[in-house]
Amino acid sequence: MHRTIYEDQYIKIFIQSKDVLVESFKPGLSLNKVHKIISSHPQIQITSFNCIKNALINAPSSPQKFGELKEKIVISVSQDGLKAMISFNCSKEELDFKNREKLVIEAYNKLKEKHVLHGIKRELFFSDLENGKEYIIAEGTPCINGKDCVIKMFNLEEPKPQIREDGKVDYYDLKLINKVKPGDWLGERINATEGIPGNSVYGTPILPSKGKNYPLLYDRNTVYEIEQGNKVVLYSKIGGAVNYSNGKIMVSNYLEIDGDVDFKTGNINFDGYVSIKGTVTDGFSVEATKDIEINCDLGLGNVKSIKSHEGSIFIKGGIASKDTAEIYAGKNVFTRFLDNVRLSCGGIVHIGFYCINSEVNAKEVFLESIRGNIIGGRINAEVKVTTAILGSQLERKTEIIVKGFDRNKISEQIEELNTKRKELLDEQQHLKQLLANYNSTDEPSKKDIADYGRNLQRFALLREEIKSVGKKRKNLLRYLKAKGDGEVNITQKIYPNCTITIKNKQIEIKKPYLSAIFFVMDGELRKL
Repeated sequence: MHRTIYEDQYIKIFIQSKDVLVESFKPGLSLNKVHKIISSHPQIQITSFNCIKNALINAPSSPQKFGELKEKIVISVSQDGLKAMISFNCSKEELDFKNREKLVIEAYNKLKEKHVLHGIKRELFFSDLENGKEYIIAEGTPCINGKDCVIKMFNLEEPKPQIREDGKVDYYDLKLINKVKPGDWLGERINATEGIPGNSVYGTPILPSKGKNYPLLYDRNTVYEIEQGNKVVLYSKIGGAVNYSNGKIMVSNYLEIDGDVDFKTGNINFDGYVSIKGTVTDGFSVEATKDIEINCDLGLGNVKSIKSHEGSIFIKGGIASKDTAEIYAGKNVFTRFLDNVRLSCGGIVHIGFYCINSEVNAKEVFLESIRGNIIGGRINAEVKVTTAILGSQLERKTEIIVKGFDRNKISEQIEELNTKRKELLDEQQHLKQLLANYNSTDEPSKKDIADYGRNLQRFALLREEIKSVGKKRKNLLRYLKAKGDGEVNITQKIYPNCTITIKNKQIEIKKPYLSAIFFVMDGELRKL
């Protein structure tokens, strides 16, 4: 059985099974004419042009195979199963609207044969169709992957005095200790979502990736959690001061003195945070491991000592002593003024208005006010000293000593921290991928569960490590903001009888300047 698709006095083209054959009767037909005849039948796939050519040249000739029938309707499905494509290899008559019903039936049978059942676009068959062009015949429903949890934690902002429009420093809103009461909010985690399943064009479900729940790290002795709907909320068990230790939020011991430190209270020595509403009476001392706040506007007089071993100190009213007060902080010191005080800290000393006849040791000393003044005494800094006025009209002896630093070494340390931060971020990304690949629908082994828990814990700790490296980097960048290898910046006026030493390079000020910046560069003390 064969089916003739073209015949004239020169040739006959017919189909036998799925093969397409040509038989020639006499010479005289051009190759171009035959090509046009074949092109009008897009279902024919030519496999041998030479066979057609030989049939024309050697006419008459017996039937020879020169092609094959293309598949009339071709269905292909994307690898993800979300899209099915259809293309046609039909005659014009078969694509015509009057024969469309038959084509639709054949197309649906082909879809059924390919098991394409979901998301079929029936409207395609009501539009014009072209041979050889791919159309989307079916679309699946993609799954919606679950979202990872969102964690919000109590934010500890670095204390920073506010400068008002008139240039005065406002210490009244400086918050050094973050105090909480039992039941106060400390953080929360909006839980991860499961995601929404989808369907392939085969009608099979496409399972979403579940979002990841990362642990809330907290000290279980001072913080507790409660599930509230789709989130877990952290609350304080006790009253105290919020802080973070090894990535965990906790509430540390907090001592609040409602009045003064005097004979009623005795000297204070406390493992934690101390807040004093009043003042510290002459001769008394306050010592704590963490931050110390003294909130009385009157400030301090001839106290014995105020010491914070690991934290910062805020003295709202300043200190006026007779060279007896000793102040020490592991981090920073914030005070309105210093008068005859010995002060040391491991960070920055922020002074509101003036520093008179005091000895100060710090990484950086900064007079906040646009009229800030250092008169007499000695300032020892590692990086920089900034003040509006240095010295006085009475030409009181004033010494500024900046130890200085090696800019190249600081730059190397910053690069090391950049490298460390990148390594931590890479590790974080790697762990995130491992956690994302963990398939909780499979039956996990004990080792899988242990590895998952360990990776989850490490992932949470990495956030704090990255934050810690960022803080160290930020502190080192302050060095590079100084000019040269150490800087003294006087923004308004400098009086005679002041000595400035930077990296053992000294200058005696013998005449007044309206403003000046001193720094060491290439082993030379320079002035701008």
